[in-house]
Amino acid sequence: MSFLGRSLHTGLVALVLLLAMGTVGATMYYQYSVDSLDQQNEQLRERNSELEETLSETREDLSAVQAELTALNNSLQQTRGDVSQVSTSLEETEAQLQETRQQLENTRSTLEQREEALQQARDRLQTSEAEVARLENDVEQLERERRNLVNRVSNLESERDVLIQQNDELEEELRQLRIERDNLEDDLQSACAEISEADEPAACNGV
Repeated sequence: MSFLGRSLHTGLVALVLLLAMGTVGATMYYQYSVDSLDQQNEQLRERNSELEETLSETREDLSAVQAELTALNNSLQQTRGDVSQVSTSLEETEAQLQETRQQLENTRSTLEQREEALQQARDRLQTSEAEVARLENDVEQLERERRNLVNRVSNLESERDVLIQQNDELEEELRQLRIERDNLEDDLQSACAEISEADEPAACNGV
């Protein structure tokens, strides 16, 4: 019985030690797991902070690009209006030039008729010197009118050349603005491509 009692006592002590070692091991494993999770959470917080900062900067850049694109669109609309106005003015000038040319042609025709009448009057010079003098005065007046019309046509042609040059300059400016707009749209697409779909701003919709 004494041997049996000692055996039970030894077994009980061994069982208690085993349970104590298991508890200590479980506690140490739990502490290690908690520390590891805390460290991972801290790393995740830092990474999340960096991503939020990057997203904020990207949104600011996107907002600036959007504002610049809006300004360029407004400038493009204004330039188109200017080109339309110049084109309308050019068409009106062309119509006036055509009308003046027609008037000049009519005047030349009239002048030819008067010159023919003058020749006829010269043939009748011996009988009507007074009539010849009147016709010569008419010819001089028509010549002055013709010169005035020629000068007017020359001035209108010069004005037309200036308007054509202005129109070409506006067309070049419009082409440059379109190139700038395309470049900005490419930059916007690149910026939107770097943003995840979940965080994509409204400005990237349809880009």
